[in-house]
Amino acid sequence: MTGPEAAAEEERALVEAAQRGDREALQRVLDRVARPLYAAVILPRIGNPADAEDILRDALLRGMDRIDTYRWTGAGVFPWFRQIAVNLVIDHVRKRQRRGRMEDRFEQHVTLVAPMHHAGADEALIASQERAAAGEMLRAAMDTLNDRYRRAVELRLIEERSREECAAELGVTLGNFDVILHRALAALRKAYGVR
Repeated sequence: MTGPEAAAEEERALVEAAQRGDREALQRVLDRVARPLYAAVILPRIGNPADAEDILRDALLRGMDRIDTYRWTGAGVFPWFRQIAVNLVIDHVRKRQRRGRMEDRFEQHVTLVAPMHHAGADEALIASQERAAAGEMLRAAMDTLNDRYRRAVELRLIEERSREECAAELGVTLGNFDVILHRALAALRKAYGVR
């Protein structure tokens, strides 16, 4: 075998080794797809290098988590990773659109609630309005998260389950759950406008 055939066989062997748990082989697969995913698939569609890097990281992480579901077709592993990245780009664009709508709703909310807060206003009424506004902002911020991130936050912070239970519920390792929760909370802070 020469040229493309040899490269395809080498890639197939790396993927199969990665599916058997070989971390070095998995890293080599990720190294092969990372640059073209970023340069040809993600950045041109997103335009913002920081967001594109986040999406690349998520695409590689998702590919790592699901490498055992990949089936060799002869086309190589790049098209599979490309589809993962495209799906994440679509999610990102939808979140950005929702975030814009959320900011519009918040501005409307401020105009409606703020005039009710005046000297002598009942403190209980103000507190109730602020709780309702905070709850609405939380629901809107949670809506900007992808399903996996939202579920991680619900399991750990709302249902107050242990990290081990959360990882089992999501079907990931404890370390992966910690990464997912960390990213989910970062995304939630971003949705709130907190840096």
